[in-house]
Amino acid sequence: MTGSRSPWPTGPQAPVFLQGWHPFATDQLAAGFAGAGGAGVIRVPAFPDMESLSRRLAEACGAGKGHVGLDFRGVLGEFSARLDTAAHNLATFLIHESDLLPERLEALRAWHLPRLVVVRDADEAVAAQQGGAAALLAAEGEGLADRLMRMLKATSLPCFAPVAGNAEEGHDLLARGASGLQLRSPSLLRAGAAEFLSNFRKRLAEALGTPAFESLVEKPAPPLPSLKIRNLEVPYPIIQGGMGIGISWDRLAGNAARCGCVGIVSAIGTGYRYPGLAKTRAGRPDQPENLQNTEALQRIIKDALRIAGGRGVVGVNILCAINEYERVVRESVEAGARLIISGAGLPLALPDYVGDRDVALVPIVSSARALKLICKTWERKFNRKPDAVVLEGPESGGHQGFSLEQCTDKAYSLDALLPSVIEERDQWGDFPVIAAGGVWDRADIDRLMAMGAGGVQMATRFIGTFECDAHINFKEVILQSKRSTIALHGSPVGMPARGVMTALHRRIIEGTAPKIKCISNCVAPCDRGKGAVKVGYCIADSLGDSRGGDMESGLFFTGSNGWKLDDLIPVRDLVGEITEDYGLDRLAKFNA
Repeated sequence: MTGSRSPWPTGPQAPVFLQGWHPFATDQLAAGFAGAGGAGVIRVPAFPDMESLSRRLAEACGAGKGHVGLDFRGVLGEFSARLDTAAHNLATFLIHESDLLPERLEALRAWHLPRLVVVRDADEAVAAQQGGAAALLAAEGEGLADRLMRMLKATSLPCFAPVAGNAEEGHDLLARGASGLQLRSPSLLRAGAAEFLSNFRKRLAEALGTPAFESLVEKPAPPLPSLKIRNLEVPYPIIQGGMGIGISWDRLAGNAARCGCVGIVSAIGTGYRYPGLAKTRAGRPDQPENLQNTEALQRIIKDALRIAGGRGVVGVNILCAINEYERVVRESVEAGARLIISGAGLPLALPDYVGDRDVALVPIVSSARALKLICKTWERKFNRKPDAVVLEGPESGGHQGFSLEQCTDKAYSLDALLPSVIEERDQWGDFPVIAAGGVWDRADIDRLMAMGAGGVQMATRFIGTFECDAHINFKEVILQSKRSTIALHGSPVGMPARGVMTALHRRIIEGTAPKIKCISNCVAPCDRGKGAVKVGYCIADSLGDSRGGDMESGLFFTGSNGWKLDDLIPVRDLVGEITEDYGLDRLAKFNA
């Protein structure tokens, strides 16, 4: 199949500038790029609504100038019929990845709109051209310039290249033959922009108007401080929260670290990751030594470190409540974890298990009283204090450190608890207090840090990323949840837990939930299945099922704000949005 005609000029009229960052007012920015003669982009939600998307497109295309396209890379739901009108009437091009399922590719082809395909190498570029692509967008990553040259030699298609805060790199990519640039950072267009961008900057300012141009391009948000824990320094004060089973393993933790955050591997249920390494019974890891499989955990940590590429920090979250807790801590340290986060109980013996290794220790607490007990015990027994502490409020996903009544009492909200925990911290040192539980955006980060927090931990937001290790069905459940379907419920550990109310909860009520067998013997408080019998489900089995995508018997944990997720995006874009450092310009300066 031959490629459709490209809507972008090449040769003397090039380059074309493609919108590459997505602020809160992204539709307005898309309209501005189109109005300036470039190409604006609207991300299609994971489960798109045609009426809403048509309205957004109409507003972005209102100027009738330039091009506005739809980015389909994060779509999970059916789209061929529901988006037909929106695409035909308004969009001028489509963006999608190179490895689309055949039926999806056929649906996009049927629209007869030019398709810009994101490719990683020359082989994918050739396949995209053969599949009818109108243009190519080189994926971000190492060796971009060399990959671009190979793509240009292998195909006859126009090829765009992404560029963040380095204008010299953009100039070089154009000199090598790129037909245009995907501008990933507004810093490229600020006052004093490179000569090859200056005319577009003027046109964009005219298209947006002065107030919008200043807010979306010219005035960067105040920079967030870096996060210092023990002898570690991380560009952004953000910890990606640990989520098990299998929601945050090597891909998510490694990419979060690579993007300048603390990436956290969940040490729970690693026997599910590499089933060939673990002894099983009835399809379940048999006993704690297989549920928390040694070799699997070490592979996951080492793979996360490899993905991180020396950036950020890779740590491990280990629940105190698991059986064989000491072994898992020691194995995490041996595998190269630089930081251990531990909650679901008080990790009073944690320093003993780590010894004199240079690893940061970060307990999770729900009160100043808990922090006091940890500090007092660690100082007396081990002559050590926490390197940081996570204060987790009652809006988090999974298990809560509060009673059911406390979870809805404003006196136990994160904002209410933070001052007392900071005050207690001050009695023991100046290590950072990390605020967690319901943290959603830059406004939340600014508010909590103004109150004295040294950083934040965010978990639920990272579920909505391509790199999240969760099964696609898990992401679908969270992304389709509503405020009313996320609730607190009982747990075998005896504390409330928060997640999406799904078929499992209905089956518990009906008496048709899976029979409790306690094969994995996962957590001590359950007392070999007695706690599971009380609430009607085995937590290890149910989380293992959600990890495998089983919507009938899986347990789907999420924070209280999970219903707000509607996009699937790269971790890099998520970090850019929540820090408002689009393009992650700080990384280049931090690693210089």
